Order: sequence, then C-alpha cells, then structure tokens
Amino acid sequence: MKRRSNQLRREKSTEAVLEAALELFVHKGYAGTSITDIATRAGLTKGSVYHYFKDKQALLIALLDRSETTLFEPVFIKIHAAHTDPRSQLIMFVNWVARAGAENKELMLLPVLVSLEFFGFGNQTEKYVHKIYQRLHAELEQIVKSGQANGVFNPEPDPRTVAVSLVALIDGLLLQWYRWGQEIDGPALARQARALVLGGLNNTDI
Repeated sequence: MKRRSNQLRREKSTEAVLEAALELFVHKGYAGTSITDIATRAGLTKGSVYHYFKDKQALLIALLDRSETTLFEPVFIKIHAAHTDPRSQLIMFVNWVARAGAENKELMLLPVLVSLEFFGFGNQTEKYVHKIYQRLHAELEQIVKSGQANGVFNPEPDPRTVAVSLVALIDGLLLQWYRWGQEIDGPALARQARALVLGGLNNTDI
C-alpha cells in the first residue's frame, strides 16, 4: 500500500512539473524560464524538480516526446489504418490539427516555438525538433505523391516542397490561433485551411 502511495505521489508530482514547464516554456520561452519558476508554478521545491528531471533540457525533451507520441504519432497511425484516398487523408490531417490545437493548444504549439528558439544551436533539443518535423514532412510528402500518382492531385508541384509548405501553413495557423485566442473562430479557420490546401492540390484536369 505504501509503495503504491509513493508511486501515485511521484506520478502526480511529475505531472505537475511537466504541466508547469509546458505553460512556462510556451508563455515565457525556454530561456526565460528557470527551474525555480517551474518549481514555484508546480507547488514543489527546486530540489523536487531535480529529483524527477536532471535538468531543464530533460524537461523540455520529455514534453517534446509527449507532443510527438500523444499528438503526432496517433494521427499518422490513424491515416495509415484508414486506407482512404489521399484527398481524404489530407482532410483527416487538417481536421486533426484543428482538434488537437483546440484540446492541447500548448503541447501542439511547443515544437513550433522550440524550433524557432533553438534554431542553429545544434544541440539535442534542436535535433529532436528536427526529427519531429522530418516525420511530418515525410508523411505528408507520401500522401501528396500518392495523390499525384492516382491523378487526384496536380502532378506538377514537387511533393517535398508541397509537404514543407503544408507544415508551414499549419505552423502559421497554430501561431495565429494562439496569438488571437478567442478572437478567431477555430473551426472556421480549419475549414479555410482545408479549402486552401485542397484548392492548391486538386488536379484541374479531372
């Protein structure tokens, strides 16, 4: 019973640290956030934070890992399992971005902000974010290639360039949504993004 109680307390404290770090990293930036800030926001001591995470970078990597495994990975598993046409796959992806952005706004936005803050550092964090974006580019590039091969999408654009452009559009939408908050109609923004994506890719010859 005592062991179970200690485990629950550890899990609760770890989650409190992660939630505090996520909020602060997004609102203040990684460089502008200290371990003391995180401990205070989590309601713990600075020593407790170091007990669960060896340093601030370990905390950030844990959050990026959570972003990848709980937000990004599931949508691609779902797309692969659906066996739908490429157009439907892109719609599924854009809809997922809108839903994930509404339900997990800060976790969804974290890789975008970190990619900017750590650009050119060449450290573990930048490499981790780069890996996340490489996966996004690769998955979307494959969808575009499939659509072009099937005659659903315009065959002229370079698939890699299209994929990178789609990710850039998504990053921009997330930043705008975060910046303007309640002033923007999230579902309407998602519908407009979907229209822009499909309008630019549709093959006008069919």
